Amino acid sequence: MDALFYLSAVVSIIAIVYQFTVQRRINQQKNLPPSPPSLPIIGHFHLLKRPVHEALSNLSRKYGPIFLLRLGSRPILVLSSCAAIEECFPNNDIIFANHPLLPYRRILQYNFTTIGAPYGHHWRNLRRFTALEIFSAKRLQMSSEICAEEVKFMIKHLYKRARKVDVESFFYMLDFNIMMKIVAGKKCFEEEELDLDKITKGKLDDLKQIFGPFLNMALGDYFPYLRWLTYYGVEKQEIKIHKKRDAFIQALLDTHQNNNSTGGETSRPIIDVPLKLRESEPEFYTNNVVKGIIQMTLIAGTHTTVITLDSVVSQLIAHPEAFKKARDEIDNHVGDSSRLINDADLNKLPYLHGTISETLRLGPVTILPPYESSEDCTVGGYHIPRGTQLWINAWAVHNDPEFWIEHDRFKPERFLIQSEVQEKGGFKFIPFGLGRRVCPGEGLGMRVMALSLGTLIQCFDWEEVKEDQSQVPVKTNPKKAEGKHAEIIFRPREALAKVLAQL
Repeated sequence: MDALFYLSAVVSIIAIVYQFTVQRRINQQKNLPPSPPSLPIIGHFHLLKRPVHEALSNLSRKYGPIFLLRLGSRPILVLSSCAAIEECFPNNDIIFANHPLLPYRRILQYNFTTIGAPYGHHWRNLRRFTALEIFSAKRLQMSSEICAEEVKFMIKHLYKRARKVDVESFFYMLDFNIMMKIVAGKKCFEEEELDLDKITKGKLDDLKQIFGPFLNMALGDYFPYLRWLTYYGVEKQEIKIHKKRDAFIQALLDTHQNNNSTGGETSRPIIDVPLKLRESEPEFYTNNVVKGIIQMTLIAGTHTTVITLDSVVSQLIAHPEAFKKARDEIDNHVGDSSRLINDADLNKLPYLHGTISETLRLGPVTILPPYESSEDCTVGGYHIPRGTQLWINAWAVHNDPEFWIEHDRFKPERFLIQSEVQEKGGFKFIPFGLGRRVCPGEGLGMRVMALSLGTLIQCFDWEEVKEDQSQVPVKTNPKKAEGKHAEIIFRPREALAKVLAQL
């Protein structure tokens, strides 16, 4: 142990000397973006105070919309305005077409054979598969039918129970049912499993854990010479979760290996398609590639959708006038109370879409998933070295008063026809990313969110369950209270009683 301690001390000293001599001289010879003063070894880690997007915005006000940070051994380029993004894209689109290949993600992403693979032939083949087999027009139509079926299933459940509901848990159950039906042809939660007070809770928690988002930052990736120390923290926990996720996906594959289902490709669950294609292209559709496709679909298709819907509900509860406008739009379009809205109605409900887009503008997307430069390039006249991570502060862009009138207000109207969004254009609204790594699931995600939210607005009156402060102990843990999600009582509308009773 003493030998390891002395070894790490020697390596640390060498790193400090290199950073403050050789690397500093190299950097001074190049026109790098402005950068705050840094500390030895850690660089600018001490400046990333929570919430990180606000800390980055404060730095941009001092150092400009293009500035450079150094986190341990890794340089980070931060862009915080539309103009700064336009300096980078599309001119450097291919150069920034990679996500960082962080060491701890090698196992989580099946040796980088998933959709997070390096830009190149393999990635283009994966992207082509998702475009044709997951997000094509025919596949989206099938997904919409599944979504409508599962929304009705959950609405029926709400109609029967009519008591307080943990909104996040409700949306997780709905979304897991939708995505599992799309991916594997079966839902996660049957009717008898929907009571969160009983057996569902453990099952739901397990699914939320194994299909939650990957950790964005592991210290061992920024301090390679100390990786053996940091590995035994969060990285080990992430790998443990990955093993559970891998076992879950492998069980789905085992069930479908000998699936002889008939019908067109778009009528099959997604999991059957690569297994069928494996017969003619075994060198591409390896077991890891197929598992990576399923993993990507389930992770990307659940967590982001749920946190967005949870945020929209909170916004509509806080802004009852917006809730009323969304309901009036639905009622006026449907014209009577003889049916629920369906997928064909969604394009004619711009205010409903506006509530989702406005929520995405204000949050929860704050910093886009990082990119990384594959070679030296120039951004805004500054030299950007190869291997520099790119962080785009979407929160700063979405709250720029130069482009957004009353930027701190919840105004779904701004996304209607001839809106300020359409008038200004450009990179001012980027919740789904940009460049070649833009999220391919935007269409499916917006359909799922619009139909789920619209049906809840049409069918129920919402009442927020407020905590009785007289019953709250004085020594309540504030962190636990902050993490508590909204609880809503969904009361069936009289006008929709007949429709709901027939579900």
